[in-house]
Amino acid sequence: MAKPARVRIDDEPRFSEPMTKLELVHTLNWYHQNKESKDALNYINLYTKKNKIPGKIDTSNGILTVGWLCRLVLNGNDIGDTGRAYIKKNLFFVDDTPAPVVIVDRGPSIQDRLNEKISEIAGDLEGAIDEVVTSKFNTMPSPFAIMQDRAKGMHANKLIDIFKKRRSEFDDVLNTKDADVREGYSNFTKPQLKKLVAYCDTIITDAMKIVGEAKVNRKPKKRKVKTPDQLVTKVQYCEKYDELKLVSIKPKDIIGAMQLWVFNTKNKKLGVYHADDAGGFSVKGTTITNYTESKSVSKTIRKPDQMLPDVLKAGKIALRNILSGVATKETLMNGRINKDIVLLRVL
Repeated sequence: MAKPARVRIDDEPRFSEPMTKLELVHTLNWYHQNKESKDALNYINLYTKKNKIPGKIDTSNGILTVGWLCRLVLNGNDIGDTGRAYIKKNLFFVDDTPAPVVIVDRGPSIQDRLNEKISEIAGDLEGAIDEVVTSKFNTMPSPFAIMQDRAKGMHANKLIDIFKKRRSEFDDVLNTKDADVREGYSNFTKPQLKKLVAYCDTIITDAMKIVGEAKVNRKPKKRKVKTPDQLVTKVQYCEKYDELKLVSIKPKDIIGAMQLWVFNTKNKKLGVYHADDAGGFSVKGTTITNYTESKSVSKTIRKPDQMLPDVLKAGKIALRNILSGVATKETLMNGRINKDIVLLRVL
């Protein structure tokens, strides 16, 4: 069988017969060297419009190769099952035979702008690879300079993924035993391919630096400070206990205090909380927080009508000995406040 004829129109590769795998490799290299990322994006848009394919372009693998394949199809070339499968894999399809879709133009979304920026920077990095090749490996543009002030952490992460795959392509050529693939890259020596792998490593490393800088420069989330009134909104307590003529302090007074005295009207227990540190108490839901469990205790009192007035008027020194003079069993406090608890005083 005669070899398929190759026809050039305006220097752009075209084939009158189905393309071989080798011809496809050579042709993709031609587009990489002669066209730009904006051309690839335009080819994809023309392809999806002509074939009435709704949906968005998947740029996770880059847009260059799929763009060149779309161009070949638009020019009437038969790219074979492998090429067609590659296009399908890298475009979002609603259905192979989609129904008419009414598209409301709401302008580019945040994700659209993000992908556009990634494609733009990826295209410039691909251009840098082309410059390395055309300079016969004498020029090595700085990937960091290309990305600096343009790529943020989220862009850089995507670029890392793209150029890991690009690196893998060159690495596969180095290690492949496929004669067609080797011939497709026969214009590169083995040392040159190793330099292309190393340059992709530089792109990946520089992108990682940008991701690292983004993490360092990211402002810590500012925690909203709640007011005492906001902290105690869920607290339920006994505001008044008429039997002993007791009136609770305001729950917000607990916040920041070092000592809190309480009386349980149900079991007649007098208790005291001691703050764990100089920050004083806080409240979470209906529970006292930041108190020392081993020192915060309660005891049942026999004559609350006689003892509680002393608690309310005693000074700091006198308060230290109030519970020690009660003969009943000592129990640890659990921090919970409920409708049976009178908030006697804070220090």
